[in-house]
Amino acid sequence: MIYQVVVSGIDGQKTTIDLCDTEQEMKKITVDQLKEKIFQKLSWFSECAKKDLRLIFASKRLDDDTKRLFDYGITHKSYIQMVLSLDGGGEPEPGFTDDELGDKEGETRRSKECLMPDV
Repeated sequence: MIYQVVVSGIDGQKTTIDLCDTEQEMKKITVDQLKEKIFQKLSWFSECAKKDLRLIFASKRLDDDTKRLFDYGITHKSYIQMVLSLDGGGEPEPGFTDDELGDKEGETRRSKECLMPDV
């Protein structure tokens, strides 16, 4: 029997990835090995996309490349979502001020006016 997982690609297309032949081998496969098999099967991946690839199983990111799939609860025919990470969300650049972001008090006043109009 060939042990497989189903990977849903970035474009929504599902691809079956062959992992191994025995249950003992399946218990030893790591996240990094799975990623390598995905890259072999989906040759359209660029080197740039490889470093940004994230795998998700049961709402958990598979972010430890050395961890075994078995440790995440992944078994034969498990469904794994493939996404690309996006840059951003880091610390503000030096010298950045929030002066340009608007009047927070004025925004609060406008919100209250909308919720409690004058009678």
